[in-house]
Amino acid sequence: MRDVSGIVARLGGQGHGVLDLDDGTRAYVPFALPGERVAAKLGPERGDGFAAQLIEVELASPERIEPPCTHFHACGGCNLQHWQQQPYQAWKRAKLVSALQRRDWSAEEAEAIVAPLVSVPRQSRRRAEFVARRAGKRVVLGFHEVESRRVVDIEACEVSRPALPAPLPRLRQALVKRLGEGRSLDIKLTETETGLDALFTGPLNLDGAARQDMAELAAELGMARLCWRAGMDKTPEILAQTALPRIRFGNVMVAMPPGGFLQATAEAEAAMAERMMAALPAASGLKLADLFSGCGAFALRLASAGHNVQAYDADKPAIAALTAAANAQQLASHVKAEVRDLERRPLLGADLKKLDAVLLDPPRAGARIQAAAIADAVAAKAAPPLVLMAACDPNSFARDARLLVSAGYRLEQATPIDQFLWTPHLELVAVFRRA
Repeated sequence: MRDVSGIVARLGGQGHGVLDLDDGTRAYVPFALPGERVAAKLGPERGDGFAAQLIEVELASPERIEPPCTHFHACGGCNLQHWQQQPYQAWKRAKLVSALQRRDWSAEEAEAIVAPLVSVPRQSRRRAEFVARRAGKRVVLGFHEVESRRVVDIEACEVSRPALPAPLPRLRQALVKRLGEGRSLDIKLTETETGLDALFTGPLNLDGAARQDMAELAAELGMARLCWRAGMDKTPEILAQTALPRIRFGNVMVAMPPGGFLQATAEAEAAMAERMMAALPAASGLKLADLFSGCGAFALRLASAGHNVQAYDADKPAIAALTAAANAQQLASHVKAEVRDLERRPLLGADLKKLDAVLLDPPRAGARIQAAAIADAVAAKAAPPLVLMAACDPNSFARDARLLVSAGYRLEQATPIDQFLWTPHLELVAVFRRA
């Protein structure tokens, strides 16, 4: 492919500089900033243009700064560390504004709806997913390189709590005889109130005394629990456990199941919960539904505040953990949890009519089916007066928001949350009230 050069017009949705080319095509150049003159090598087609590789920054932006991480450029985890905070945060907030505009909100309406960006501190990530790969007589352990399956050895991480990368050197040594040549292992580490929780996923040689060796390794590293599963569809096996890994949701402690979903930072989770709680009526004893509840990050906070919550999630271990926590904290009279696939069986008018508010925290694909069911309930006068939504993708959120607003809700406010620093990913929490 040919070499090109020019002025970067703007940043695309994935944080790559957009270079408009003379032939009417465009190139997406990683690590380039708006206004910079760059030289790049075109690569394969991508979307409406071409992926490109940065060759040289010929004229740098005054907003360019020295990235704080020594692994920047190689590690694919963060791609915007080289940008000053103010323009970076403005770009992050604008992602949500633009998503609303694409769903027919005017620029003025979208700007009024979107609140200032909430950011989390550096080194606040309490969970991270690493990759270990056997290469000859050593194991490379870290994150994937930029747009590659190659793995970058990680010694430190500017977004993770220090406890997460700390065991990596010892794990490299231990996994040499447990991983076959060229084989890879996914390692999910979570810092909990009672110690590190580790889940290994992939092919491991655990014959003979290997399980005892892994248990001793977990004890040496001070892990609360070490689990392994051969594949994503397999049930995790506990190899070692000295304590139940517990996470605090508000003032309630929850024993997390292996691999259970958890917001990446406690700060972002607290910001979401705070805005949801503030949007509720002042009365106690409200009837609420927490949809896609997970292990109860929001449901248990609401129950602790005296509200009556029905929680639903398709994940059986998560619902079991929520129920156990409610029973242990004498909250069983305020929160009931049920396993339910909301994509197949959304809450409909008969259930919705009883509620003062609905909370949704769907996966990245959003909650289109459930949002449509709530919208349908409006015409039947069975919809709740308040819908609160946490989301991890502005585009799927804007789609679902348009369904609710078209049915008669008003999108009162949407707060963007920069939970994943220096990446294009954006979380948010939003408030909808029936007009």
